[in-house]
Amino acid sequence: MNTNTLIQSMKALFALGAVASLVACASLQPATPEEIVAKNALEFNNARIKGDHAAAYALTNAAYQKARTLEQYKKAYPGTFAQSAAIHDVKCDAEKCDVGVDLKVKPPLIGKNLGTIDMYSKQTWLLEDGQWRLYLEP
Repeated sequence: MNTNTLIQSMKALFALGAVASLVACASLQPATPEEIVAKNALEFNNARIKGDHAAAYALTNAAYQKARTLEQYKKAYPGTFAQSAAIHDVKCDAEKCDVGVDLKVKPPLIGKNLGTIDMYSKQTWLLEDGQWRLYLEP
């Protein structure tokens, strides 16, 4: 290998390492409250759609969990007619976020097939002990 080829290979390797370092640093940046809440809200709504009561309940606020058991949550929120959910918007202040959720819902009308309809839901998320939780009134 001649000197020019070696120098070019070293430059390419150095550039690749620099890019990898920048990508790694970018991935270490903490997520914003809006990003965290959007992820949690989507996780909550998808758990509801799948009927995973335990996963949905785990994302509710501490006061609700102290006042209501998982079994009580299941009775209060037995299921949903939503087929899919998408986060519309998230607006946060220091300890509270308002979340808009777009839902595709299939209404259960006997003898009718309406397909899905678009619905909009608002949720409030609170910061509790460093964790963002969905506020449900106990």
